[in-house]
Amino acid sequence: MSVMGAFTACSDNKVVGVDEQPSTVAVTLPLDATSAEKSAALMAKMNEVSRPNRATAVFLTSAFAGVQGEQYVLTYDTVNARQTYEDAMQTLINNDVIDTSYLNGNGWICSKTEDGTCGTFYIKYGDVSTLQDENGVLYGGIDLVEGAFSGNQWSLMKTIYCLNESQWFTVDDEVFDFGEYFRISVDRKYVGMDYQTRDSLITERFVQDCAAENGRIANSGATVTVNEVVQKYPRVECRIPIEQYGNTNPYQNPYWKKYAAYVVNNCKSN
Repeated sequence: MSVMGAFTACSDNKVVGVDEQPSTVAVTLPLDATSAEKSAALMAKMNEVSRPNRATAVFLTSAFAGVQGEQYVLTYDTVNARQTYEDAMQTLINNDVIDTSYLNGNGWICSKTEDGTCGTFYIKYGDVSTLQDENGVLYGGIDLVEGAFSGNQWSLMKTIYCLNESQWFTVDDEVFDFGEYFRISVDRKYVGMDYQTRDSLITERFVQDCAAENGRIANSGATVTVNEVVQKYPRVECRIPIEQYGNTNPYQNPYWKKYAAYVVNNCKSN
């Protein structure tokens, strides 16, 4: 599959002497900011620095040390924007291993208990990437989030989101999400793959891939009302017995690259 084939027909439109290097600006945006807050920060900078007939890439880069602390640093590129964005997307697509190193830190943030010590849930926020091409088409934002439950009932997960339409809502203290995403997970019994999308053809392929792995399919959907409009993203869940893969430390998913690329390619709007 050509992951970013939509960009190859465009020209770079470089301007000598202008923005020779990507620029970096510290922002006071926490790593656990909502999707709306992330999108607002990205688009505010996009509107500020983009120029007609030129591609612009804007990123929120997670920072865990130094003067920024645990927050995002905002960067943008108006010279090699498409290449910079494409490289970032390829890195995410190639990142098909679930990180099992959360107990050693490495960018993971733990949930805090009442006495201030670490709880059993850890989360790792990745960079958020977006591109506006020469024709004004917006790609992204693409967001990567990893989570881990420690202890006897451990589980690990990784999710790639299309941030344009991903939103979170709470019902009776249970958190739901909708929008396009692909998630892989692993625990002591099962390997999981969840895909939420409006694309019925991709859903059919996902079901076939699940069957090829001796997986069990469960169908569900996320239905919410936003601005009095009901939005539904069908979700397909695949559960595969852990014995199918043997050693799971670290766990490498054979379908991550395929479906992460689908999420990236489908995440665009005018």
